[in-house]
Amino acid sequence: MEFKDKILPQLLRAIKNRTPIHKQIPNRGKIIFNKIVPYLFIYRVPESGKDRVLSELTKSELASVIFLPNGDDDQISQWIPKLTSAMADEFGTCLLIEVWNAAVDQDTDIAIHLSQKNALVLAEYLKKNIETEAPELLIELKKETKLPRPPRLPLLVNTEDTKSNIVLSLGISVRKTYEDINGVHLPLLARVFRESLAKGLSRLFFEFVRLYTTAKATEFKMKGQEKLYTEIYEIDRALAKESQKFDFLLLTTPTNSHDAWLQFKKDRFRKTPIFHYRPIPIDPDIVKRNLYNLRIEDIYDPTIAYLFRDKRRELDDMMTMLASRGTSDFKYGSLMVFGNVDEQLYDLAKAVLTAIDSIAQPDRQKPEEEYLDAKAFAQLAEEEISFLQQQSPTFKTSVRVRDDIAGVMVNHGVLNISKQYKISKRRALALIQHEVGTHIITYFNGKEQPFSFFRLGVPGYEQLQEGLAVLAEYLVGGLTNERLRILAGRVIAVQHMLLGHSFVETFDMLHEEYGFSMNTSFTMTMRVYRSGGLTKDTAYLQGFKELIQYIQEGKDLNLLTIGKIREDYLPIVHDLIQRGVLRPPRIKPRYLSEPYTEKLKDLNQFASIFKMINY
Repeated sequence: MEFKDKILPQLLRAIKNRTPIHKQIPNRGKIIFNKIVPYLFIYRVPESGKDRVLSELTKSELASVIFLPNGDDDQISQWIPKLTSAMADEFGTCLLIEVWNAAVDQDTDIAIHLSQKNALVLAEYLKKNIETEAPELLIELKKETKLPRPPRLPLLVNTEDTKSNIVLSLGISVRKTYEDINGVHLPLLARVFRESLAKGLSRLFFEFVRLYTTAKATEFKMKGQEKLYTEIYEIDRALAKESQKFDFLLLTTPTNSHDAWLQFKKDRFRKTPIFHYRPIPIDPDIVKRNLYNLRIEDIYDPTIAYLFRDKRRELDDMMTMLASRGTSDFKYGSLMVFGNVDEQLYDLAKAVLTAIDSIAQPDRQKPEEEYLDAKAFAQLAEEEISFLQQQSPTFKTSVRVRDDIAGVMVNHGVLNISKQYKISKRRALALIQHEVGTHIITYFNGKEQPFSFFRLGVPGYEQLQEGLAVLAEYLVGGLTNERLRILAGRVIAVQHMLLGHSFVETFDMLHEEYGFSMNTSFTMTMRVYRSGGLTKDTAYLQGFKELIQYIQEGKDLNLLTIGKIREDYLPIVHDLIQRGVLRPPRIKPRYLSEPYTEKLKDLNQFASIFKMINY
């Protein structure tokens, strides 16, 4: 008893001083303030035993109480009204939310209980956010005459405080549809409940602080180390370690592209070339084992857990692809990682080729006056890197000219250029903004974030990344008709490959039906057929098309450079920035600054790639 008598003053003092405090009550429960905030999340453990989903949900909140309410000596129930009053004194208002398992007659998966009029907006906001996260769940609002609480349990708030709206109270009853009729836990369903509720609550609490308290919402942005535990960073490091054991693009790109082209010409373009690849330096099965030894399921934070699971799944799929490199199975793995060609994209690609081919041939095929070799192009890239270093001295990378790759590629923030590479001077600036201004900058900005996958790439990042890179080409005036033709031709080539045509047949189609040069046709076909069939090259046109729509919706382009992300990650990015876990992009590319941003205004006037064709 003496021990318990000391706890309440300590908790009240911590609230007053706004210092985090954790208190374990022996044989009763725990009170946790990871941060002093104007809300409290409660779970009273029933006599039937602790519900795993509700317990883990409660633990994931910043300020929470989990306890056994039964018994004559239930001091925690008496403390809670005093705690909420103290929090209201600090912040003007306090929000108390209690969660419990629903009665057997509840028809919906989740019911949100309220009686105060001032709580209605919050309840509706919570309902909307849970439905957004998990549309398959049935959610209802229950407006009641009495303050929300679990059946047969006493109130945990002072009614005078609730009448004056000093304390707002909500209840959440959850039906145990994540267990079967025998009470066996169903982990995938349980995850849907826990994570959708946690994400909805996170947004609700921020909105509550913003609208109902005297504090500024920005004061409650979380520092990463306050919210994210050591185990999370350990898992991130482990995922990064497995990711960096191999370079997927280098391992799936031929090392003898130039020699294969020479042999292909010697064979009169009738014999499928033989490509050579780098040895795979890992055992895919061991990498998979390491990935699934990571206890991602133990992470309470639903947003971070989702990010990690998504990255692990992609790495798993890549391991499957590498294990089947050079076989037809590689192609099926590519469909899982990089996607298919949908009908709309295929029709767009054909229409772009038709539109450009309708232009008078002499104008379209006018030769460029001057070409740069690999060394000269590397010099331009180094000059752009020096320009960007003016924004941040820590921005450092290198440019390598090498003979074991084809064309140009960025790997882990380093620009690699083939020794045989040549580019027209007119196109050089555009490619610099594509490779350095997009791929290298997003790598660096991602490196500034606490999680490695923002620099290594979240699953499916290629579409948005390549769309942004093509936009960069357009903004600096280097998106030529021939470049658009190549982006469209790549989609046609991928579709042709997926339909079962051979390397030679696809080469012939590109050269004879669409008029690409033999060299260009070979390069495009090689990219599509490498390693057994790679569908990645659809990302350029698809990403560009979607990015134009993104701009016309008035969304923030600068945010897209925060790392190697995909568009449906943006709500996650916003949430993590709001919590102070992620940092805004540090480096801004040249093409998102004056004078190039003037062209962005044009994009708000038209909704078609066809307007970008030079007629």
